[in-house]
Amino acid sequence: MTVTNSSDRASDVLDGHADLYFELLKEHTAPMGKVLRVVLLIALMGSSLLAQTGVDFTGRWMLDSPSQPDPGIPTALSVRQSLVSTNVRGEPMQPFFKDITIERQFESGTRSETHQIGVVGGTVSGLGPDGKSSGPRGYHAVKWDANALVFESGSYTGATPETGDWTERREVWTLELDGRLHVVITTRSAAGPRTVSLVYRRR
Repeated sequence: MTVTNSSDRASDVLDGHADLYFELLKEHTAPMGKVLRVVLLIALMGSSLLAQTGVDFTGRWMLDSPSQPDPGIPTALSVRQSLVSTNVRGEPMQPFFKDITIERQFESGTRSETHQIGVVGGTVSGLGPDGKSSGPRGYHAVKWDANALVFESGSYTGATPETGDWTERREVWTLELDGRLHVVITTRSAAGPRTVSLVYRRR
């Protein structure tokens, strides 16, 4: 099920109001504990979003750090971005980056992921006999913040974000003046926050 919302509500969600986002999702929740995955897709159709092309991170990036980094830190990144410059009728338009594909190389192997830029989505579980959600809720978003590309994700089992068993992750990519890729990863949970700052050089 795809739910398209108004530009005003989309702006609220993109600004990080996950509570409003899930109020919308409640309207499409399956009854009696059956799990229903609901995805809210907000395309970059607003003129203010289309006006920004964004930064091209395409390339092969190597971690600029000691030779033995944390096993959970990728030692290399392979990045591809899709640039759209025409509309569905083939007419020219303000170009923008539609999606980004990232291959993260770890000591244990490679993990690949593709994200639609300017899209926020999530999942909700069905309602139990008491009318309350029977499982965790999750959300994710990838969006531009000026010239930084921001990846956000999280989950929680309570009634609102940051309640119950919850986690949040925010990853921010910026391109430095010297051409290096700066990645800041912040994770938060009931146990407290943790921030890791990484620098990659283009190979």
